[in-house]
Amino acid sequence: MDVAAELADALAQIVGADNVLRQPQAREGYAHDQWWYAIAAADAGQPISRPDAAVTPTTPEQVAAVVQLANERNVPITPWGGGSGVQGAANADRGGIVIDTRKLKRIRSIDLKSLTCVVEAGLSCRDFEAALNAQGLSFTHYPASAEWATIGGSINARGSGVLSSKYGKIEDHVLSLEFVTPTGELVHTPAVPRHAAGPELTQLFMGAEGIFGVVTAAVVKLRPLPKARVFGVYTFDSLAAGVEAGRQIMVSGLRPAVLRYYDADAAAHSLARAVETPLDKPTMVLMFDGEYEKLVDTEAEIAFDLCRANGGRKLAAQIGAMWWDRRYVFYYPPYAPELPSIWGTVDVVADFAHIEAVYHETTAAIRAAVAPEWNLSLTTHFSHWYEWGSMIYARMKIPKGPANLAEAKALHDAIFRAGIEAALRAGAVMNDHHGVGLRLAPYMAAQYGEGMTLLANLKRALDPKNVLCPGKLGLSSKD
Repeated sequence: MDVAAELADALAQIVGADNVLRQPQAREGYAHDQWWYAIAAADAGQPISRPDAAVTPTTPEQVAAVVQLANERNVPITPWGGGSGVQGAANADRGGIVIDTRKLKRIRSIDLKSLTCVVEAGLSCRDFEAALNAQGLSFTHYPASAEWATIGGSINARGSGVLSSKYGKIEDHVLSLEFVTPTGELVHTPAVPRHAAGPELTQLFMGAEGIFGVVTAAVVKLRPLPKARVFGVYTFDSLAAGVEAGRQIMVSGLRPAVLRYYDADAAAHSLARAVETPLDKPTMVLMFDGEYEKLVDTEAEIAFDLCRANGGRKLAAQIGAMWWDRRYVFYYPPYAPELPSIWGTVDVVADFAHIEAVYHETTAAIRAAVAPEWNLSLTTHFSHWYEWGSMIYARMKIPKGPANLAEAKALHDAIFRAGIEAALRAGAVMNDHHGVGLRLAPYMAAQYGEGMTLLANLKRALDPKNVLCPGKLGLSSKD
């Protein structure tokens, strides 16, 4: 019997025939995530994602049984959420089984007193938020890919949303996890994270991209929908002036729900198009929200004073409101690039002592990485801010790359290598919220050093047969 067919039959015994996708449909349905190269390779008939079968389990127990089967047969497993990741983590590049979690989509319970919720990993962020909004609640995790990104996918990629400067990244939203270990045991971490009995296992899974287990559900924090929201928009004569204004806002204890700072190129192109307003200088968009109107107004006015003190010139607040209403348009055509373009984002994070040098050195390296005839464009903004630093989000695009896939990939890789290496030299840490995947795996050793040995040891201890996402996070097959 065909090996793939035999595997599909065995999986059908666990999840039912209707929840198994066989060849060739499995490879068509899971041919790529949203990494540029995965899309381009599939378009060229050379897909890097080649699952032998895909399953859509409906219970955590079924997930556990599938993982046990994979151990028995030494078959690789790749978890799949919404397929919206842009680094290649969801690609089954070594074949095996794709576990599509999207049928694990129940909201199991909501605790209105504690404002917590038990939600399954396969529910999309958009649908989760809509269900909560109907009850006057919010998850406050608004990734740009909310339409597709799942709760589990956000956890695995250590995702951020547009409100992260106030409400935190995904790891700040999650209180505990339910997951299946690489050997097939179903585990629940303690119900709340601030316990004193041993290490905090939940955080081990944040950004692990499936190598330590398959997340099936999470206990997350909720908040009431804000009753007040105030916008502010300021332009600055220099990039440095706006960075300093943002630094003063964050280190002072103010917490804007949104603090987006666009360099002159990003303001003049992507931001200006979205808000239908001509812009030609670095531009900051701020939004404060909350339960108490007086508090929101006070926070906003203090922040606006800091912008003015650093030379910021006020624009119409309606520009900020329009940005909020259109905050997802950047990720759809005509704003989002498509083949035959080459595109991608070098996103890195640094403390305030290094952030300006990181910006200048990273953007200069990206621009210098390719010859002028490729017409590379680069729009960069500071998208997530913390009390200690900020994140730089440098979006590059080549309108039309080489027709040959290998040549196109070499051009893409040269841009990323130049950007990442320059950022690391300047004092940054790569990739604040998109995950590592296949694109950034070559740079993990440079960032983590001997920490990679610890990571490999953990992987071996938890996954002795190396069935979960083998080779991901920069761990080679021998690891």
